[in-house]
Amino acid sequence: MLIFDIGIKLLLLALPVFFLVFSYLCYSWAKPEHPQKSVIIGIAVSIFYSFLFFLIGFILVVVISLIWKLYLYLV
Repeated sequence: MLIFDIGIKLLLLALPVFFLVFSYLCYSWAKPEHPQKSVIIGIAVSIFYSFLFFLIGFILVVVISLIWKLYLYLV
């Protein structure tokens, strides 16, 4: 369970950093084409990709913790 706890804590610490950086990049990308809606586009795209980041990270943490727990049986 220690690997799972550490993985989830790292994932929850990385998620806000990912969201902030990605929202800034999406905002900067959308500003020349859509100056009125660039904030909305940046936040919407960032929320979607942050959800995918969390989902894939959670699945990886679960798989790694299961492999770590069952390593002796797998070998």
